[in-house]
Amino acid sequence: MVTPGGFTIHTEQNLKVTGSLRIGPGAADTSKADEVKGSAKKDEAKAGEKLKAKGVDKQQLCIDLLMVGCVQSFIDFFYITHRKLSTVRNPLGEDAQDVFIPEETLIFFKDTLESAETARRMKNYHHCFEHYNVLSDYFEKMTDLKTAMYFYARCAEVATEVDARESIAKANLNLGLCEEKQSHWEEAMKYHEKALVIANNADSLPLQIKSASRLVHVYRTLAEKSETSGQPENATVFFERCLHCARLSKDSALEGDACHRLGKAKHTMGDYHTAIDLQTQYLEMAKTLDDRAAEAAARAALAHAYEALGQKKEAINQLECLLNVANDAGELQAQVSACLNLGLLYHDHGAYEKSVELLEQHFDLSRQLGDRKLIDSARVILGMARGHGKLGIYVNLINNNLPKLLAWKSKRVPLEE
Repeated sequence: MVTPGGFTIHTEQNLKVTGSLRIGPGAADTSKADEVKGSAKKDEAKAGEKLKAKGVDKQQLCIDLLMVGCVQSFIDFFYITHRKLSTVRNPLGEDAQDVFIPEETLIFFKDTLESAETARRMKNYHHCFEHYNVLSDYFEKMTDLKTAMYFYARCAEVATEVDARESIAKANLNLGLCEEKQSHWEEAMKYHEKALVIANNADSLPLQIKSASRLVHVYRTLAEKSETSGQPENATVFFERCLHCARLSKDSALEGDACHRLGKAKHTMGDYHTAIDLQTQYLEMAKTLDDRAAEAAARAALAHAYEALGQKKEAINQLECLLNVANDAGELQAQVSACLNLGLLYHDHGAYEKSVELLEQHFDLSRQLGDRKLIDSARVILGMARGHGKLGIYVNLINNNLPKLLAWKSKRVPLEE
């Protein structure tokens, strides 16, 4: 048996037992679970009374556990109560101090461990599971994730002995959540994937949804890390898994966001047609949910993909719709982007007046945002667009109307046809 301190100790209590009792979340089991949790709280509340009856310390409680034959509980209790504040040594080379644990909490640990081992010995696996789960929850709330994971693993072990699949899935889900809190994303992924497979086999929809939802978050994080490290292929794989789990989660918002992210990843890989299909799905979900911000993001991505394919008419159509949606939603940043892209597309089509009008709007919106770099960039782009719009007139003056050209040069008379 591996202890919370990482040691492997073989004891007579490490017995393999079998039974037919299932730990599933039926009505009776739920009632029992509440009863066990309530009992644990009562044990902790009565700890103070026990202290008044007799003075106790760690050694005495360890002896008490051995006296009732709970050897595994003694091992667990010993290592829990002899953890160090830090693994860092002081300048004198002495070990760090033990973690301070109030006496009433010590009694709570001792009683809960004893109850769990006794229940396991009596083949009352449901109560054993719940007692270990109480300890796991306690240590997780105390942010002692290593010890919490130790007892979650014990929950999985107990549930596996009787093939209680829903309880095994729940334990793995909790282990994955602990890994997430430590930013151990690869390890979290393994636990959540295992939980999802077991939940599917157990035909437990609630656990399937929970596991799938957590996997969406984990896959998204791993995909973003892959993008940051310059691995777009890996990012695309993780976003594909993200979309699969988002569909299993039965959450339209999650599914839409996954479509959007995968679509952007496909665009990066040059698969523009697939990107358009995914962004179109995202757009439809955004309309269904009446999410204006999501609709704006979808249309911006669609315009980008259509432009990459050379379908500028479709790109302009999407950007015009985006501008209207962004105005309705008050999305200033989306308006800025839409005006810029529309202005540049109209400029490419030779529609200089429309281009200048949109780029002027882009410049005004940039000033509203107060972004100095964006304002400077908008000013330069607008100046270039205005210059291109007058270029034909300027060339005509050079070739055909020298007096008017000189008037413009000397007195800045407006250039007109």
